Amino acid sequence: MDNMFDEWSGAKPHAMRGNISSSLVALHHLEYLDLSGNYLGGLGVPIPRFLGSLQSLVYLNLSCMDFDGKVPPQLGNLSRLLYLDLDNTCKSNYHGNMLQIEDISWLLNLPLLRSLDMSGVNLGAIGNWVQAVNMLPNLRALRLRECELVSPHTPIVHSNLTSLEMLDLTDSGFYTINPAYWFWDVGTIRHLDLTNNLISEAFPDAIRNMTSLEVLGLGGNNLTGVKSDVLENLCNLRVLTLWLNQINQDISQFLEGLPRCAWSKIQLLDMSLTNLTGEIPKWINQWTDLSILQLSSNRLEGSVPLELFKLKKLKQLYLDGNYFNGSISEEHLGTLVNLEELDLSYNPLHMMISSNWTPPFQLHLAYFPGCKMGPHFPLWLKGQRDVIYLDISDAGIVDNLPDWFWSVCSNVIYLNISSNQISGRLPGTLEFMSSAVIFDLNSNNLTGTLPKLPKQLAELDISRNSLSGPLPQNFGSPLLEDLLLSDNSINGTVPIYICEMQLVVLDLAKNFLVGHLPRCSEGTTKLKALVLKKNSLSGEFPSFLESCSQLVILDLSHNNFVGELPTWLADKLPDLSYLLLGHNKFSGSIPVQLTQLGHLQYMDLAYNRISGSIPRTLANFKALVQETESLGNPLLWTYGRPANPDTKYLESPKFSDSLAVVMKGQYLDYTWNIVYIVGLDLSCNSLVGEIPDELTSLVGLNNLNVSHNQLSGRIPEKVGLLRSLESLDLSHNELSGDIPLSLSHITMLSKLNLSYNNLSGTIPSGNQLRSLIDPESSYIGNNYLCGPPLSRNCWEPDATGGDIEEHQEQEAKYFYLGMAVGFVLGLWLVVFIFIFRSCSASARSGAVPSRWTHLPEGLALQLRCG
Repeated sequence: MDNMFDEWSGAKPHAMRGNISSSLVALHHLEYLDLSGNYLGGLGVPIPRFLGSLQSLVYLNLSCMDFDGKVPPQLGNLSRLLYLDLDNTCKSNYHGNMLQIEDISWLLNLPLLRSLDMSGVNLGAIGNWVQAVNMLPNLRALRLRECELVSPHTPIVHSNLTSLEMLDLTDSGFYTINPAYWFWDVGTIRHLDLTNNLISEAFPDAIRNMTSLEVLGLGGNNLTGVKSDVLENLCNLRVLTLWLNQINQDISQFLEGLPRCAWSKIQLLDMSLTNLTGEIPKWINQWTDLSILQLSSNRLEGSVPLELFKLKKLKQLYLDGNYFNGSISEEHLGTLVNLEELDLSYNPLHMMISSNWTPPFQLHLAYFPGCKMGPHFPLWLKGQRDVIYLDISDAGIVDNLPDWFWSVCSNVIYLNISSNQISGRLPGTLEFMSSAVIFDLNSNNLTGTLPKLPKQLAELDISRNSLSGPLPQNFGSPLLEDLLLSDNSINGTVPIYICEMQLVVLDLAKNFLVGHLPRCSEGTTKLKALVLKKNSLSGEFPSFLESCSQLVILDLSHNNFVGELPTWLADKLPDLSYLLLGHNKFSGSIPVQLTQLGHLQYMDLAYNRISGSIPRTLANFKALVQETESLGNPLLWTYGRPANPDTKYLESPKFSDSLAVVMKGQYLDYTWNIVYIVGLDLSCNSLVGEIPDELTSLVGLNNLNVSHNQLSGRIPEKVGLLRSLESLDLSHNELSGDIPLSLSHITMLSKLNLSYNNLSGTIPSGNQLRSLIDPESSYIGNNYLCGPPLSRNCWEPDATGGDIEEHQEQEAKYFYLGMAVGFVLGLWLVVFIFIFRSCSASARSGAVPSRWTHLPEGLALQLRCG
């Protein structure tokens, strides 16, 4: 396994800079030239052609120099060369510059060559590279890692490479290893490395003939039908890596099939991510030379046998990500005097180690997340002063952080004590931890103020603790990229120094911060996540975000921001995927330009003072017009935890703090799985007008909330096209008309709220609508809705086939006719009372009022005497 420190190191600290001087050509007798690891290349700087004039050279090393461009064919003039190294894959190549070769014929002029390393040189344009290297009969070592090689269509019948011992084709883009391929017949090969290619065919039977093999690297492919008996003739085998291939067997069965003649010789065995099952056999102690055993991320179970820990040469043991149970005690670990790396992560193991035990080893890597180590702090770590990578997260520790802890961890690169209940006060400064790159202390009970940070620190997570006081004016770590301090009691304002930092993630949510955000004139250009929710920040929309073109997450919710939303969001923040501005005081209308955000998949503008109508250009939200499964995850832009090198390529979310989403009528917190939430929340504003029909084209939506506005008109007839909807809330508006029948076609719907509108007609039926959460409450406040689940019955269809709408029209006619008749009868009643009184008076006098003289005699008599 490569030294894990390489993940963080660059080129030599005292490397030369500048250019290679052409005066070197005066050294006619120069035989040995090694310029490796110096900064003598750069963007657009190729390997100098004049090096081809040094014809006495037998050794030329130009590796790790960051060259760029074409490899000069003049190197073919160095006919005496025995050693040529052009490796361009080193960590120092931080520009990612690429060397390339378009014509490899010059290689034929180097017949004495014994070692050739062109790793990182693009050979994608060379179709005859195999034929070229086949003409180097003295070649012993050939390294072509990351060369984008083209698999030859015509296999070589006869190989001239009769001295070849080392062949490294790692990461070269192979998708096939045809059994007739040229290197299977080279019986002298001792080291064959095909790691990290695209091979997904059957395990090659041709391996059984390569009896000289000592190192076989097939990890990082997807080989099928991996059977260990194919290797039965490889008695010299010392290193075997098969990680990420499909073994799919019981571990005892597979190990038993490996060559018994090599059991006592194998030093490194890597079978991580191969779907191994069963228990580690007790006879593993016969592998007496084993120093590196990697079984990560399988389905192994049972207790870890004591016999495994009898392997005294064991230096690295990775058992993480399995189902091992039982306990690990000092009896297990007491004989491992050479142990340097131990990873027991994510197994239900209990570390039963007494507080006064002193380990016989010094760990460089100690990973125990998910193992039961508490409730007391593991005191045996006190003597581990060489530890560089320490992870005791989620280990059930409920204790104070001991005073010696920070001195023991003074040399750490990676430190994770998160998700425990560790108490204690942070020291005033952590500057003495000069090597620290990643700190994860989240979800504990740590107190104090944020200390001065280590100079090399890149990631800091102290969220969900009890820190207090203001943020420092200078964090002391200019390389810091991720700063997560959410859910503490930090107060004061956000310092202007934030502008000078090249942060990628800034999370200050759930604190007591006040005031305006600083007006940054520069910096923050790398920012991808800005989360400031649940503070008391104020001012207008932050203008410094115009320079944050890589922003993916913006959460300003639950603050006191005011003013209108800017029109430049789509232009300046093209990658924005999550926009959460709810619970502020933003006003004005929704800018039409906002709908040009091509990656936006969740927007929350709820509880503001937004007015105007919903833009009809909503269909421009491209990320909402596709199914959730087809969306990429914009949060997976790096990997945080240094881990087993076999699993470091697996993507893991960079941002893991929670984002609150109103879903299905309640607040739900999402972390990295926010990628599966696609929604719009425009609730609790002052929006007017109709719900635009264009909204029904956003078929990726699984959450739509426009409740508590003044929206009118009908529910879009094609609302049923939103087949991914799980939650739909249109309540507390002024919507009218009937409920579209297509609503019953949304099979994912589990929460529906149409209450307190002016909807009418029959409620659509359908299995999904019947299975809603509290279905009756979905329709209350609509006086003219009828049918199940409401108790109000609808009219039956008439004999002529008239539908419910016709009945409602007829009912309305009868209603208005009844009103007219009632008005006339009421008027006549008033007249009658008046006439009756007059009649009574006239009867007493015997006269008939003159105004009745024109009436028919009978009627006049009735009125007079009634």
